[in-house]
Amino acid sequence: MREPQTVELAKVRFHAFSVSIPMGGLEPTSHKTNKTMKKHFLILWAVTCLFVGCEERNNPDDSKGDDFSPVFSVGVNTKVEFSSGNLQYHPQNDKWRFAENQWDYVGYGNENISNTYDGWIDLFGWGTGDNPTNMDWEYFFSDDVYFTDWGINKIGSDSPNTWRTLSQDEWDFLIDQRQSANSLKGIAQVNGVNGLIILPDNWACPNGVSFISGTPSILDDVDDKKYYATHQTFYGEEWRKMEEAGAIFLPAAGQRDDYDVVDVQSTGFYWSSTYCYSAPAELWFYVSGAFVNENNSGAYVGQSVRLVKDL
Repeated sequence: MREPQTVELAKVRFHAFSVSIPMGGLEPTSHKTNKTMKKHFLILWAVTCLFVGCEERNNPDDSKGDDFSPVFSVGVNTKVEFSSGNLQYHPQNDKWRFAENQWDYVGYGNENISNTYDGWIDLFGWGTGDNPTNMDWEYFFSDDVYFTDWGINKIGSDSPNTWRTLSQDEWDFLIDQRQSANSLKGIAQVNGVNGLIILPDNWACPNGVSFISGTPSILDDVDDKKYYATHQTFYGEEWRKMEEAGAIFLPAAGQRDDYDVVDVQSTGFYWSSTYCYSAPAELWFYVSGAFVNENNSGAYVGQSVRLVKDL
């Protein structure tokens, strides 16, 4: 079972008083219990979510212009842009691409994983850029396991090594340490899909759109999936404006354990490039928060991959 971690506190001021809250939510002690079923024990946030005020744009048509580029700080001196969607692979055709839309995910189709599968998959074992259908237990739990970045491949029309995977420290900086980090992330449902929204450093909320950072303050834990939508939803034109302003959406695409896909639309798991202690590190999120830490199921499980490009 994962040991609780010390969490840096951020002070939030509400007019006449202030409170301290964990910058990434409170760290749970475990989020996976066995091979076929994983329970997530989370201490719920007892603080009302922060509301991010929308800035008026100078351009009345909500356009930032052709020269606008969203910037995401993943280190003090490191800035990146995100790929247009989650990474996908077609085994039979040996082709890589990014999902057509940010909210697209394969889900239970990943249970068909094989070297000859005539379809797309998007849940990969850790560091399988050179062998995306690898399911060799002995390899993943041996001392020989190593990381091959998925970005080494030609992805769509992009040349090899155009993209790369964030490290544990970079995910952590993006989610919890950059300036205004707490205000620049929040769970949501986008075009009917649950997930996590991450906003750029140079965020300005579009006219006619509002964004609520963080997570719900009250959960009954009966149907956790519903809280993505009750927190906030974006459809059609509203989401188009959010994307044009640089918003990134990570769908809660679940996790593949052997040939079983679990936690679809409940939890999102995104690999890092870092091996941490006895297992790789990951970003994972749930209705109660987003966390960056060790994956205690190991490198074998299939998880989502979202690549970045250095600026």
